[in-house]
Amino acid sequence: MGATMHRLGRMPRVCDDFPLRAKSLTEPVFFRSLILGWKIDWVQRMRIFLLFTGALLALSGCLSDEKAFGTAAGYGRSYHTPIDVVMPANAPSITQQFRKIEGNEHYGFDIHAPIGTPVLAAAGGKVIRSYWGPAFGNQIEILHPADSSGKTSRTRYVHLDDRISVVGDQVARGQQIGTLGISGFLSSGFPHLHFETLYRGTSIVRSARDPNLFWVDGEGKVTCYAPKHDGLGTDTFLLTYPVPCN
Repeated sequence: MGATMHRLGRMPRVCDDFPLRAKSLTEPVFFRSLILGWKIDWVQRMRIFLLFTGALLALSGCLSDEKAFGTAAGYGRSYHTPIDVVMPANAPSITQQFRKIEGNEHYGFDIHAPIGTPVLAAAGGKVIRSYWGPAFGNQIEILHPADSSGKTSRTRYVHLDDRISVVGDQVARGQQIGTLGISGFLSSGFPHLHFETLYRGTSIVRSARDPNLFWVDGEGKVTCYAPKHDGLGTDTFLLTYPVPCN
């Protein structure tokens, strides 16, 4: 299996964090209208149309630049702890990285792939939430067994097209739990899986950690799921990629 080294956070590309930039232009309007019930006048409607038209055109260029497989977006200029990521050449690309910067948070990373791509459990555990919400659409949360510290961790899978697993299901590492999609208005119509890790806690603000810290093969070494990973113990919290590698 080939792999390409990307030293992230050093020389951000134009397309790094593009989904965030595109969404930041429109989310305030959507939030006010959909959550708070504010009306959108024709000027705002035109603004949204023009912004999304431009965003879609730019996005097509970004995806061409990033390529569909084997690449990962940079962490951005302001991120103070970028991770050196080794991305397998056959892994669907990461288009936006984790950020935990006040006022500019992104509590997970985004994997771009076609709608309907299988979404896999990144580690074994119990499904504790499987539901739909207006902002994040279809989402699943898995509670993983306690590690050597006695504390449990969780993973969340967001913007799913379809939820296969239901609350109470025991799922194995690599088992399909849903399909990738664009559900929820915060997806901005961009097909991707937003993947989050809550390490040894339950609060997204206090417990969210960069998933790139926990790969089976080591920090930053994105690990595609394979049957050989089925027998891994739970003393250390370890993850495999939550979508299949081609």
